[in-house]
Amino acid sequence: MALLSVEDLSVAFPTDNGEVRAVDGISYDLAPGASLGMVGESGCGKTVAALALLRLVPPPGRITGGSVRFKGGDLLAASKQRMEAVRGNHMAMIFQEPMSALNPVFTVGDQIAEVLTAHDKAGPREAWGEAIDLLDRVGIPAPRERVHDYPYSLSGGMAQRVMIAMALACKPALLIADEPTTALDVTVQAQIIELLLELQADMGMAILFISHDLGVVSEIADDIVVMYAGRIIEQAPAGELFRHPRHPYTQALFETIPQVARRQRRLPMIPGSVPAPGAWPSGCRFRDRCAFAEDRCAEAEPALKPVVFGHAVACVVAAQ
Repeated sequence: MALLSVEDLSVAFPTDNGEVRAVDGISYDLAPGASLGMVGESGCGKTVAALALLRLVPPPGRITGGSVRFKGGDLLAASKQRMEAVRGNHMAMIFQEPMSALNPVFTVGDQIAEVLTAHDKAGPREAWGEAIDLLDRVGIPAPRERVHDYPYSLSGGMAQRVMIAMALACKPALLIADEPTTALDVTVQAQIIELLLELQADMGMAILFISHDLGVVSEIADDIVVMYAGRIIEQAPAGELFRHPRHPYTQALFETIPQVARRQRRLPMIPGSVPAPGAWPSGCRFRDRCAFAEDRCAEAEPALKPVVFGHAVACVVAAQ
């Protein structure tokens, strides 16, 4: 049984030209203890799709359809009180800019302890001790001293470790990591990925890892979904996707990864940019940027269909 089952999830925002969908009917499952990578360029709808799981879509955006079943219950139908109990307790999120997510006027110890007291996991004194233990667990040196620090005194890597400590305080069943390594240098990126894998193995939690970097996703994901213009256009086990990417967009993403063996003056790039919601072309949303587009690609939007066991793609050319 899936820990998380998302079916036909849609999120829309009002514009001067009417309501447009930033997330348009996506579906996927995540098993307990497993890792799912969600990849795509900026503007594909990854973050909005993740926020929808916790019903934290910023207004005036709203969830317009679908279901999000977590531990068997539909979160989209849950009461406000039920969602408050889920957030941070059973399902937690690491945001991509820790210096913006942390409150600058409270110490890191106060912010970690608040997670525990808010969910009645500990009293104030016990929560403070837990905050020290959590800082130690995520690899912050001298945690008894650093627990008194304010966010401004932390490096990017340290701030991200504090965010991980906050997210794991209540031992959630699902951790959502929204581009947690984007602003970090390569060495610190590797440390954060290693830390997440160690904590996952120790705690048995599932991870939804969101990134535009396929190289980073390859280190952590069991399965991968590729998003483009609000939709999932390919999904497969990680090994299968890396061996046989089917969708032209996924293939283009792989081409942009720097490789030591390729001696090129310039890195390959995907021409154009992701179209804004409401400005999608007819038919396949990638066809204006696709090197393999045919006339029939403009006729109808391709559905996500299996091509081999466990591997599905939304492309009339790739699926033939």
